[in-house]
Amino acid sequence: MHRRTLTLGICSLLAGCAGAGGDAGTPTDAPPIRATAAPATLAPATRDATGYAEERADSPPLNTSVTARIEGDVTLQTTREVRATTARRVYVRSTPDGPAVVGLHSIPGVQPFQNADLEKNPAVGVEPAERIGRAQSIYADPSDLSTVTERSVTILGVETALVRYRGTATTRADDADHAVAAAVGTAPHAGDYVTVVVVTPRDRDAPLARLLDGVRHGEK
Repeated sequence: MHRRTLTLGICSLLAGCAGAGGDAGTPTDAPPIRATAAPATLAPATRDATGYAEERADSPPLNTSVTARIEGDVTLQTTREVRATTARRVYVRSTPDGPAVVGLHSIPGVQPFQNADLEKNPAVGVEPAERIGRAQSIYADPSDLSTVTERSVTILGVETALVRYRGTATTRADDADHAVAAAVGTAPHAGDYVTVVVVTPRDRDAPLARLLDGVRHGEK
């Protein structure tokens, strides 16, 4: 029997998060993909050791679209609307220069094709400033971001890139601009994509290794 080999060529485009504009092609007539993420949390022992306390637990919506393409003997392409429910946990500790924040933002993976083992992150391509702003609720409007370092770390047992930035952001409490440092990393786990964001006043350090090691994410 002749066995055909199917080679997957995958592309994913992002259009509009939570109502934002954009264009990733015309969605098909198929109903929107609906998915819900499981929350990621900071382990109690880690919170006790680092002084962070839970400030917020919510489920922001993510309304977007994804385009996926499979190339082989037959080429298939689809653009699907996505109506996702994300999970966010925000932890805060006080410093003399302002709040230090850990944001854990889980986004559900989606499958554009019903009968293909192809999972996509519907938030792929989101700019760093938006990722920082969405993952936590203390600092708003991150701007003037510049990359300081990028290194490999382990989050939830997955090796991934952690990028550190410098920039400015507005604290929601006093609506004032502050110089901040931020670290951002995303890891796939249990069907979700978990983004970890750590924001501190510019001259304050965070125990990144301990915080990353303390991230937990349950099965859905």
